[in-house]
Amino acid sequence: MVAALLLAVMAGCGGNSNPNNDTTMDTTTNAALAGDLRPFDVQKDFADNGFTFFTKNLVLCVGDTTESNAMTIGWGGIGNYLGHERPAVTVYVAPGRYTYEFMERHNRFTIMEFDDPEVWQFFGKRSGREFADSSVADPKAAAMGLHVAYTANGTPYYEEASLVIECETMTAWHQTERDFRNATPRKWYNGFDAGIHTVYIGEVLGAWRRQGK
Repeated sequence: MVAALLLAVMAGCGGNSNPNNDTTMDTTTNAALAGDLRPFDVQKDFADNGFTFFTKNLVLCVGDTTESNAMTIGWGGIGNYLGHERPAVTVYVAPGRYTYEFMERHNRFTIMEFDDPEVWQFFGKRSGREFADSSVADPKAAAMGLHVAYTANGTPYYEEASLVIECETMTAWHQTERDFRNATPRKWYNGFDAGIHTVYIGEVLGAWRRQGK
């Protein structure tokens, strides 16, 4: 419900085009990534239903070439923000999650889809706090046997992914109970010990998918 409402808001905000909207990313000019991931334009060639895309148990990875961490996410929104030609992705991270610390330290993240369900199951059950191996940049991925690679911007992703969308955070909204407008969030967060989710809206910098995906 929260994701659907935010998606609708994002679409409405994009209706007023900014005449100075000159920083839009061209997602068609990105080079291929490792793992046979080929670039595509999310505004022209993204075929998934935006209301069900995040039910695929996507993995959110955030960090840089020195450190990164990932977690499974089941909520999110896709659309545009601050301009018709500025594709955006919205993700939610609770402050009790280890990934939250990385979202606050780093401005770029990727969301990834995997064909192997063991990947998102692992990242959904295990916290990065359990893996304190400082000899590698992403010990949680190493424990799963995944290969960490980086976009041209230095944003981490995993070569085993079948879909990668790279984003740069434009704005973050640290929700509080005062922001709740109806009973749905009040009921949902009652007893939720990880805290109220922070909303991150990221501008899409690039998107890639494996051939045949």
